[in-house]
Amino acid sequence: MRTNRVRGHHLQWLIPVIIVLLVALMMHLFLGRRLSQIPEVHPVDGVLDITEVDLSEKVVNVSNNWDFYPNALYTSADFANGVGNNSQEANSTVDSEPKYGTHRLIVKAHPNQYYTLCSYSIDYSTRVIVNGVEAANFGIVADSAAESVPRIGYMTISLYSGETGEIEIIYQYANFVHRDGGFIQPTYLSTPQNIEEFKAHNDLVSLSLSGGLLVLFLYFLLCSVLQRRCSFLLLSICCLMMAFRDQNFLVVHALPPDTSWYLAYRLFMAVTALLPGMVLLLFGSMYPSAIKKLPVILHTAAMGIAAVLIAVLPTVWLVTVCTVAWSCALLYLVYLIWGVVRYYLKEKIFQMTDALTVGGAAVLILSILLEATYVNHSSVVSHYGIMPGGMLIFDLLIAMSISLRSKAQEEALAESRSRSELLERMNAMNLDFLHQVAHELKTPLTVISGYAQLTGLQMSTGHISNETPENLKVIRNEALRLADMVNNLMEYTYGRTTEAQFATVEVGPLLESTRAICTPMCLKNSNRVDTHNENCVAVYGSWEMLLQVFINLVVNANRHTQNGVITISASDQECREYVVFRVEDSGSGIDDKILPHIFEKGYSGDGGNGLGLAICREAVEAHGGNLKVERTGPEGTVFAFTVLKREAEP
Repeated sequence: MRTNRVRGHHLQWLIPVIIVLLVALMMHLFLGRRLSQIPEVHPVDGVLDITEVDLSEKVVNVSNNWDFYPNALYTSADFANGVGNNSQEANSTVDSEPKYGTHRLIVKAHPNQYYTLCSYSIDYSTRVIVNGVEAANFGIVADSAAESVPRIGYMTISLYSGETGEIEIIYQYANFVHRDGGFIQPTYLSTPQNIEEFKAHNDLVSLSLSGGLLVLFLYFLLCSVLQRRCSFLLLSICCLMMAFRDQNFLVVHALPPDTSWYLAYRLFMAVTALLPGMVLLLFGSMYPSAIKKLPVILHTAAMGIAAVLIAVLPTVWLVTVCTVAWSCALLYLVYLIWGVVRYYLKEKIFQMTDALTVGGAAVLILSILLEATYVNHSSVVSHYGIMPGGMLIFDLLIAMSISLRSKAQEEALAESRSRSELLERMNAMNLDFLHQVAHELKTPLTVISGYAQLTGLQMSTGHISNETPENLKVIRNEALRLADMVNNLMEYTYGRTTEAQFATVEVGPLLESTRAICTPMCLKNSNRVDTHNENCVAVYGSWEMLLQVFINLVVNANRHTQNGVITISASDQECREYVVFRVEDSGSGIDDKILPHIFEKGYSGDGGNGLGLAICREAVEAHGGNLKVERTGPEGTVFAFTVLKREAEP
């Protein structure tokens, strides 16, 4: 039954998790569908003919088959004068990556038509010339590092085919700050209205994903402050870095337009280089007992060194630093997988929180590996990344895992506090019980003292009679009874513990200990204590707590019984999973007005402290059972409670 309850509890969490993930997946597919369905058109020998292409309903991606002139900055006038048109210069190759150059494309369209071209500027400074007129300028393009100023941005270029239907597009670029560069980014062409809708769609993708990650950053940062959890802090940092991983969001929307290219580029490279390592630190924080401190320190130190190098090295080395940082992260990933697998094999426990954590980590790690594979082969991946989508799913799953872990810890803490408070009250009741027993010890001591004084007086005066041996016999019997009471109390006191230890409890010895402890106390009202267990099976619980329950119930029964019998019994035949215990007396019963309130704390109908029965109920409920008044009346009262059998323990 307990297993079914646990499965039901996990299912309650699993259903909303699945719903949220499905919604996130559907949104991602919907937002990314349009970008993946854009057809590609291919220029031939630097000429793109779109006269047969219907652009009224679609956007096309112009492939990079433009004429290329390395180490030259040509204008429309140069080409009009015949420079490069009839030579081997176009599309020629050089031994190394050219630091500057010119890309040229001739578009043949219908006459007097308006078009729009949009794309990222060429890394890392770009000048765009359309039909001899400068249309856009990002940074300063020059043939020397001293004069060139890098800058990147998202550009939208208006095109008009004119009477001839021919459009000349020239890209000049300069790159003195990076080993690679000079290649044309994905270039999209269509009517102005279609391009505006296309840009709005791309902005929606960037703003919804990166904006959502920024909201999660603030939320998890607040959680880390309030709950003081390192995992929440790392999660917030990862969300912030993932939001900036989208270069479109970082450059176009997040940073001011006049931001230095060097600052923007270093920031973007720092995010790209450190993000995998930060994610792995977050994943490792979920399993502190599965990994050692030294690898964590080394990994963190490697990330710190990479951050410093990105801040101080020339930009030409930043990609190399990024590659090394990713390699270090890959080594740490292997160590993490090994440590987590070893942890689960050792603990042999895999709960719902573990499934959420491992599932989220698997999704994110897969997105990291995919991005590492395609980042150098796809401009879309290099600018937008694959990780942010994986991070969003990872955030949802990890946040649920952390919340479940926190809830479990809070419940365990609350249960521990509840048990501690219960034990404190039980200790108070036990002290009260010991005071009562100490009072009962005075009776045999008084008898012994009185008869000893009488016998001593008789012996001193020489009036020894037949009563003297009887007096000595009474003294002996009372001494034996006193010794028996002291022995029972010593066994009870030395057997106490400060914490409740749940284990197998044999019913017979438990009932016999109760009888031995309570019998002297019940003699004051001339009551007898009997036990019946009929070889009852063992139960699962705390000896200390169950003994206190019996003592409280017997003390309560003795208070309302004169010259009667108090019977303690146990039965394992009435319930399949529980043993039923009863404490039955032959006293006056419980008044009907008092009966509904007897388990309330502080309520007493006979001048007591009103805690005994309340503590009994709490102790029984801590064992998963129930305490109730089974019967009461002029012929006596029966209290019954249940405790799990040993084979039914949770």
